[in-house]
Amino acid sequence: MQRKLLSVLIAGLFVAAPAAAQDLGSQWVLQGSVTLGGIFVDDDARDGSKLEQYRDLGDGALSSILLRGRNPGSGYWIDFYGENFGRDDMYVNLRGGQYDAFKYRLYTDWLTQNRLFNGRTPYNGAGSGDLRATFPNVNANTWNTVNIGFDRRDTGGYFEWQRNSPWYFRVDGNHVERDGTKIGSAANGTSPGNGFVDLIIPVDYQTTTASAEFGYSTPRYHFAVNYTMSTLDSGFKTVTWTNPYFGNGIDTTHLAPDNDYQRIAVNGTIRQLPWNSTLAARFTWDELKSDTPLATSALNTTTGGFGLTNPNVSEFNGKVNNTTFSLNWSAVPMNNLDTRVYYNYQKRDNESTQVEFRPVSGLACGTVAGTTLPGPCDNELYSYEKWNVGFDAFWRFAKGQRIGGGVDYIDLEHNRIDYDEVKDTKLFLEYRNTMIDTLAFRLKYTYLDRDSNFILGHEGVNANDPLFLERFIGRYDIQAVKRNEVKLDFDWSPHPLFDFSAQAIWKDNDYKRGGSAISYNGEPVDEFLGRTKDERKELYLSASFGDPSKVRATAFYDVEWITYDSFHRNIGAGSCPVTNTSGQITANNCFDPNTPPNATAYNWSAKNKDKNWLAGIGVDWPAMANLLVKASYLYVKTDGKADIVTQNNFGNPLPITAYDDTKTHSFNLRAIWDINRNWQMTAGYAYEKYEYSDDQYNGYQFTVPAASNQTSYLNGFNAFTNYKANIVYLLGTYRF
Repeated sequence: MQRKLLSVLIAGLFVAAPAAAQDLGSQWVLQGSVTLGGIFVDDDARDGSKLEQYRDLGDGALSSILLRGRNPGSGYWIDFYGENFGRDDMYVNLRGGQYDAFKYRLYTDWLTQNRLFNGRTPYNGAGSGDLRATFPNVNANTWNTVNIGFDRRDTGGYFEWQRNSPWYFRVDGNHVERDGTKIGSAANGTSPGNGFVDLIIPVDYQTTTASAEFGYSTPRYHFAVNYTMSTLDSGFKTVTWTNPYFGNGIDTTHLAPDNDYQRIAVNGTIRQLPWNSTLAARFTWDELKSDTPLATSALNTTTGGFGLTNPNVSEFNGKVNNTTFSLNWSAVPMNNLDTRVYYNYQKRDNESTQVEFRPVSGLACGTVAGTTLPGPCDNELYSYEKWNVGFDAFWRFAKGQRIGGGVDYIDLEHNRIDYDEVKDTKLFLEYRNTMIDTLAFRLKYTYLDRDSNFILGHEGVNANDPLFLERFIGRYDIQAVKRNEVKLDFDWSPHPLFDFSAQAIWKDNDYKRGGSAISYNGEPVDEFLGRTKDERKELYLSASFGDPSKVRATAFYDVEWITYDSFHRNIGAGSCPVTNTSGQITANNCFDPNTPPNATAYNWSAKNKDKNWLAGIGVDWPAMANLLVKASYLYVKTDGKADIVTQNNFGNPLPITAYDDTKTHSFNLRAIWDINRNWQMTAGYAYEKYEYSDDQYNGYQFTVPAASNQTSYLNGFNAFTNYKANIVYLLGTYRF
């Protein structure tokens, strides 16, 4: 009731805005509108968070204000717009200023991200930094009900002084608050077999950003210097929770710490140079710093005891610097020829603390190479240096015909553990045809060749060392690949009452081996562990037809096919099992994919397939001179599946037939009636239906049974998101 009343009161205050603005002076010219109405929603969702994930569909008042004011005599102007006053998705924006003197903006933008309604949790204290429960507790009917989501409130503005043109000065600032909860989870023990729990992570972040810019701008020159600073204050540095595996001991999950950020940016542009060229340059430097104490102990026994983590330092001091420089020169050296050459440079220096947690029994990261001794846990301080150069040119060789091409080269050196250098060479060729006024055609081909230097080819002492497997793993985000891509665009308007557009895209990635070869029956094959190839195809069609004064419809259809091929190895043990042969203990070499398969260690492959559809139609019908009827229908479907094949059918794999499958139907009918010059009424009805199916969630249970202290406890996230909703709204608008 308070939210409904608040929205009505705020809207009522702004109804008086036109009259108040008239008092500002007789030279002001004002126009705008005030809208007030209501919304009613009937849904049958068990978990309505998907329906209201980024919007407020609660029953109540709807409102909006639009105001434009101009004072020709003084040059002052003002624009105001606000909507959904008092609701979770409220937006208010005020802009104004004086022509050729100054301008400003003030705004507030609200958004709520809902992730779970009517979920369940065995924990008390949801929303706080302390989650407590007594385990085992497998009866979900006795758990607490929980809603998970957080509010985001962004408030800010800017002021720019232009009176001393061509010199100008500008300041910006905003404050963003995030408050609520988000989805989280944590492992109960040190192995996947120890189970896990879904957590409710508290959210309390406040980010404040301010910047100042000083510049000089004319039709030929532009120079600017900008300084930005930002701080993040985190209300929760940790969340503690009862761990069922470690004897109901209190475990700790560490959250984002406070941090400080600053950036300096310098921009410059010179136009009207020889060959009608333009030279632009940009330099930036930024620094991100954050300090946080390190955990000196961790749960380590099934009776709730703690073990020392033995960090080499007591506090982590984070410090990352980024430097960028770009130079761009575009020119027209001769008629009908456009050229461009560019250079970009980036460098990231990570000067953060190198932390090493010295190993103890039960708290270690693997083993020391070549031994059975526990290994230390180290953080990776990622740094890189990257430069990019490119050139492209377009030639209009005939009226309405243009052909062009270019080359782009990237060289990246970084300290990743798998690839230390990456080189990308990209070539493209494009043809455009606009010879016919009613027809436009574009065809573009792009080829990418990435060369990555793999540095894990000698990892591991032998095939019984888990590190030995690294020799065969390729990580597709940065490994060598050859890509072919074709894109076709087609626009046709043969008649004033008919428009047609089409777009087709084909992209094929063929990943090259980053690690050692894998062979079958003694014959080498071009395989490695990881993604081996993927292919994407997309077709988009749209058409508009009809007389806008009578009936006009717009329809579109989009379909996308995606396949991912991958190759993997399953090892169902922490170390290679042994067999007793003639009284000798013999290792099975299970970390070598070339080893003959057995029930414990074998290779397997997968082919993931996704097909996505999107289709819709919208109709505008001027039923009467003062009555416009709008209707639209939207259909969205995603269909995913995965085929899995293993050596000798070990594991008896089954295909995954429902892999993120969704169906969405949306229908909207709206009537807009202009009663007279000042008054307008809008009535609308909307229907939405959403269906979700995934083998990971079908047959969902709140607990995954295991031994009493290894049971997993879930909260229902993403399990019951199907919904149907009927939405009715009525709005009245006064225009002035």
